[in-house]
Amino acid sequence: MNRKPGAGESYEPTHFEHLANVGTHGVGIIPSILAFYYIIDASHRDLQYMLMVIYGIFTTMLFSASTLYHYYEMIYRPLKQKQRLRYYLHICDRAVIYLFIAASYTPWLTLRHCGYPGLNLKWMIWVFAILGILYQYNFHEKYKTLETILYVLVATIPSVAMFTMNDRSGLELMMAGGVVYIMGVIFFKLDGVVPFAHAIWHVHVLLGSAVHTYAVYVSLIGPDHLNPVPAV
Repeated sequence: MNRKPGAGESYEPTHFEHLANVGTHGVGIIPSILAFYYIIDASHRDLQYMLMVIYGIFTTMLFSASTLYHYYEMIYRPLKQKQRLRYYLHICDRAVIYLFIAASYTPWLTLRHCGYPGLNLKWMIWVFAILGILYQYNFHEKYKTLETILYVLVATIPSVAMFTMNDRSGLELMMAGGVVYIMGVIFFKLDGVVPFAHAIWHVHVLLGSAVHTYAVYVSLIGPDHLNPVPAV
């Protein structure tokens, strides 16, 4: 583990931390593609199919973008090369998180009947994601604590809508996955304090994503006469 970064600095991982950062999300790519196939195959309605495509694409993108960025960091950062490419890959890595959050909520807010404010949040979550991406592009790495707070807010505010659903089956899994993510955020801010902190964050993302995907598979797709699909 190297020293904790100062204000305006980014953490310089050790070689083994670089390897861990690449591996801990690289191992998620193939499972996310397989999960994508299974949730598409289990979809019984056009709306289910469309929502699972959105969910599957952004889940796979999350692990792919993260792995690609950390691979380039591992290879080129020690050589001080391709700095502009690494900069934009880092922006993409962070931006995809917002899209992944929106894609994780959208099936629940669309396939379940929600009261107010859930009816509006299924659209607003994408507005939040776009605003998050714009923030990331314009202020990348400038206000790190604010950036983390924004992730947590975008990830937690829409959960209010869950309590307006007439059918809450499966929400315990959704909440469990959310708890795993929030626990991981602690390590997201501990580079230079805890060895392999970022890789530990990645593991929490892997576990949280697995729990959420299982929740979607068992609770939202397939023939379900108790949850007729509402109008979009």
